Amino acid sequence: MKYSLKTLNKSMWKSHKQTKDLLTMAELRNSGGAGVAAAEFPGNESIDKGSEKVRRKKSYNLSQKIGLFLGPALFLLILFLLPLPGLSTEGRAVLAVTAWMAVWWILEAMPLGITSLMPLVLLPLLQTVEAGVVASSYGDNLIFLFIGGFALALALERWNLHERIALSIISAVGASTSGLVLGFMLATGFLSMWVSNMATVMLMIPIGLAIIAKVVTLMKEDDVYTKEEETKFTKSIIFAIGFGGTIGGSATLIGTPTNLVLAGLASELLGIEISFAQFFIFAFPLVTLLMIVSIFYITKIAYPMKVKNIRNGKQFVVERKKELGKMGYEEKIVLAIFSFTAFMWMTRTFIWSDIIPGLSDTMIAMVAAILLHLIPASGDSGERILNGDSLKNMPWGVLLLVGGGLALASGFNGTDLASWIGSQLLLLEGTSYLLILAVTTLLGIAMTQVTPNTATVTILVPITAALALAIDVHPLPLMTAVAMGAGFAFMLPIGTPSNAIIFATGKITMIDMLRKGSGLTVLAFILIVVFVYFILPVVFGINQHEYPDSLK
Repeated sequence: MKYSLKTLNKSMWKSHKQTKDLLTMAELRNSGGAGVAAAEFPGNESIDKGSEKVRRKKSYNLSQKIGLFLGPALFLLILFLLPLPGLSTEGRAVLAVTAWMAVWWILEAMPLGITSLMPLVLLPLLQTVEAGVVASSYGDNLIFLFIGGFALALALERWNLHERIALSIISAVGASTSGLVLGFMLATGFLSMWVSNMATVMLMIPIGLAIIAKVVTLMKEDDVYTKEEETKFTKSIIFAIGFGGTIGGSATLIGTPTNLVLAGLASELLGIEISFAQFFIFAFPLVTLLMIVSIFYITKIAYPMKVKNIRNGKQFVVERKKELGKMGYEEKIVLAIFSFTAFMWMTRTFIWSDIIPGLSDTMIAMVAAILLHLIPASGDSGERILNGDSLKNMPWGVLLLVGGGLALASGFNGTDLASWIGSQLLLLEGTSYLLILAVTTLLGIAMTQVTPNTATVTILVPITAALALAIDVHPLPLMTAVAMGAGFAFMLPIGTPSNAIIFATGKITMIDMLRKGSGLTVLAFILIVVFVYFILPVVFGINQHEYPDSLK
């Protein structure tokens, strides 16, 4: 039995690797296209080399080609032709750059990080913002906060501590079919608060597939198996992993780039610092409630199962934990640094600000990153908990995207563009504040279903800040509503990498995602509006119904 379970586990990881390689086109990248079967795909062309056909991937697909020309065309149109009465030449230039970058971000004409470098060239060239000011945006404190967070994530993954945490959570609650769904969602959600959503889902999928196979076998042994029950359980676990990763990441500043972009733009546009603890106090209850209701929705409404309990349902998880063995030296070190960092982040504003003046979340993250690269690993390998090559695995594209957003924000601040946009939105003046809050939240949710969520936040947050000035309300709630909305993409595979990964398993269809994702999207929309309206002002100590004089 033990041998068969090990064999099953190995086969699931092999299947997982094949899925990942397919998703990332690893074979094409490694071989340069040589030796790959010449299957016909849209956007590809086949050429003959002797008797062998080789598939060559085109540099640009149709949407990228459209974006490639639409971006500069829109830039020139705004800069020279479009009538924009009341807007200065400098403000017009920043708006033109923003439009160009927005098109390239949305249609991904270039990698998002490379597009994000355009302000370094265009803003100084157009004499809107000095080159030094633009460049400093890419070295903002929050960039280094994110670097520290990813150092922790890389250490968790390198020493397999994330799998131990996941299995511990699952084994604690997984005594039934519903319990297993609960365990997978909680484990994925917790890990995604600290590790990237994509990495977390990639970890959990092979574990989930192995559990599904084991449970199906046990159903057959108990003579309670039907094809319908297998389908329901399979889809429940897959959605619990995918949705859990998306939901959990929104609980912390480092869990998803959208939150980091929000914090950066709030500091750049408003001079407001969003601390790790403040954001967690606001977002964690929202995320917890959404996760609980999501579990109820998946297990009781979307996929209610007749089989409630599985004999020895936790056996596979227990045996996998035995295979991992006792926690090693490196795992203990990573767990200690992880716990210390989380504790310091959570208590900085309550305990440490008076004791250590000037202490920031970024400083805490940097201490963690330094310790991880300083402490040696066990044995005579000469390695450390994290080696220098960990820098190659940092998400530099995301970091550049955050920096590009901050650079654009400096353009909004350095010209009259923000106030001009606000004046154009005065037609909403007199409209119910709750309605405006709902519309901005819905806009963030809608855009993130089809565009990268970080790009969505980078584009919309400065606009909502200008809207707040125009209608004389505090900008932070509207900005937070857009950012939180952009964090919840449930409906399409293209919404987030997490969605793409669970869709790539072949266990769920596009219709499944649309139907089940729509229900969660509506729920997320309601919770965001309620929490932003009632909870956020209390946590941040603001009056949301008036624009502060200090920010004008």
